[in-house]
Amino acid sequence: MKTSILHLITAAKNASPFDVNMAFDAGYEKIMPYTNVNLDEVEALAQDAIFSRSPSGVKREAIFIGGRDIQLALDMQDAARQAMFQPFEISTFSDPSGSFTTAAAMLAKVDAHLKAKQEKLSDQTIAIFGASGTVGTTSALIAAKQGATVHMMAHSSVERMQQHVDPLNERFGTTLEVVDGASKEAKKAALNTVTVALCATPAGVRVLDVDDFNTSETLKVVADVNAVPSLAIEGVDVMSDGVLVSGTQIAGFGALAVGQLKYITQNKLLEQMLNSDKPVHIDYHDAFDFACANS
Repeated sequence: MKTSILHLITAAKNASPFDVNMAFDAGYEKIMPYTNVNLDEVEALAQDAIFSRSPSGVKREAIFIGGRDIQLALDMQDAARQAMFQPFEISTFSDPSGSFTTAAAMLAKVDAHLKAKQEKLSDQTIAIFGASGTVGTTSALIAAKQGATVHMMAHSSVERMQQHVDPLNERFGTTLEVVDGASKEAKKAALNTVTVALCATPAGVRVLDVDDFNTSETLKVVADVNAVPSLAIEGVDVMSDGVLVSGTQIAGFGALAVGQLKYITQNKLLEQMLNSDKPVHIDYHDAFDFACANS
């Protein structure tokens, strides 16, 4: 049997050690990183990968797209797919900065909690802090796809966040809304109008204090993907898995509870590419579907 190979393509300077470890743990025997890759180089890389093996050999190959730009990663995945044809086609998986699987896991945790309360994600209004980052942006796209109303919280300026949101709405057909979140007063006002708050902000930065949301009459769930002190949401421990924030009726999900599902999701999707008889092409939609089925 041919050696299994994962071709890890990234526009970043370095391949992610996290992704390399995940690939080995999923069973790939060889992981080959290609760094500082431009979009126009992906086609040639993909064709080099498929034409160097027989149709049976390509079943033991896959392409993983990393990096730090979700739109570029999706474009790279599309370029790789367009470069291939039957029977020379291999599986692809985009997960830049782990954002697709992390956002999928966070939304799946929220979705499972809501379903247990006989509620739907589609009926929620969701505030996203750290909305311009990879996890925040992906969370917004997943939530919007499910029919939720999404508020992209502007930390520094509404104008800057609007510049980030406008291209997303145009490309993905979403109606993401920009909301001021620069001051404590603005955050508190926003949290009095939403049902879910997600924090995908830089590590070690406190974003929400309990008194920002403990008087909200609408908020039901808060979730955080930051495991580095100070945690983004006061009262939400890294291991919180739906535990009520003290003094409230608001459920909290912490970074390690989300992270465990993220790990399972990425691991099993990598395994799926390795074990599938037919090529599969995985992005944040598939990651969310898998995370929901396993949350």
